Amino acid sequence: MKSDLLIHESIHIITEYYMNNLQPFFDCLADDVLWLGPTEGQILRGRQNIIDTFSSEIHELTFTMGSIDAVCVTPCKAAREVLLHYDIYTHYPSGNTDLHDQRLQFTWREKRIKTENGYEPYWEVVMIHISNAWRHDSRDTIYPVHYENVALPIRLVEKPDNFITVKADDMSVHRIATGKIIYIETIKRTAKLCIHTSDSLITINGTLPDFESRYSKYLLRIHASYLINPEHVTGIERFSVTLSDGTILPVPEKKYTAVKKALLSNSNYPSG
Repeated sequence: MKSDLLIHESIHIITEYYMNNLQPFFDCLADDVLWLGPTEGQILRGRQNIIDTFSSEIHELTFTMGSIDAVCVTPCKAAREVLLHYDIYTHYPSGNTDLHDQRLQFTWREKRIKTENGYEPYWEVVMIHISNAWRHDSRDTIYPVHYENVALPIRLVEKPDNFITVKADDMSVHRIATGKIIYIETIKRTAKLCIHTSDSLITINGTLPDFESRYSKYLLRIHASYLINPEHVTGIERFSVTLSDGTILPVPEKKYTAVKKALLSNSNYPSG
C-alpha cells in the first residue's frame, strides 16, 4: 500500500475513533499490537486485550477533532511509521471543553495472507504510541474521565467548525481549521502556493483560482497573487490590507473599492 493511502487510513481511523466509532481502530490491530496511551503508565498489549478494555470503558466524554498534520516515514520496505499531530477538544459533562495538542504514531507492518489468487499484501498496526503523557488519575482506565480533578488547568475553548485538507509538497497531509488560515499566496514562477496559518507555513501544489472556487466562503481574492481570510484583517488602507500577523498586502486600485466593500459589509475595520 502506498504511503499516502496509509496516511489517509490513519486519519480515517482516528477521526472515527473520536466520534466513538471504534470499529476501524479495532479492525487495523495486529494480534501482537502494543498500545501506549496518553497518560502516565498506560500500556496495553494484544489485540483482544485492547478490544476488551476499550469495549468495557464507560464514560460521558465527547470529542472534536481539530487541525491534523500527518507525515509518513519508511524505515524499511515492510513497515511504515505514520505520525499524526492534531488538536483534540475534550468535552466534559460539566460543560467544560479542554484542548490538547496531541501526537500519535501508528506503526504499520506489511503481512502476506494466502488467498485463492495467491499471497496478497495486508497492512496491520503493530504499535500505537500517544507520546504526550498527561498526569494519570488511578480511577481512569482509558479516557481521562477524572482529568478535571488532578489539579491541571482546564482551558475553556471553542471548537473550530470548518476545515480544509491539503497535501504539502513534502508529501505530508494537513487538515487545517479555516480560522487558522491568514492568507494564501502564489509562489512566483512556480505552480505552488504557500498557505500562511497562525502557527505554520505550508507549501502545496495548486493554483489560486482553484482555491478561490472551492473556498470562497472563507477566503477573499484581493490580488492576482493573494487570497486572504477576512477574519484576520485588522486594517484597510489605500491600497492595502493589514493582517493579524502584521503582514501588509497590496490591493490593486481597480479592486480596492470592491475589496473594501466586501470586508466592511460583515465587520468593522479601521480604514483609510
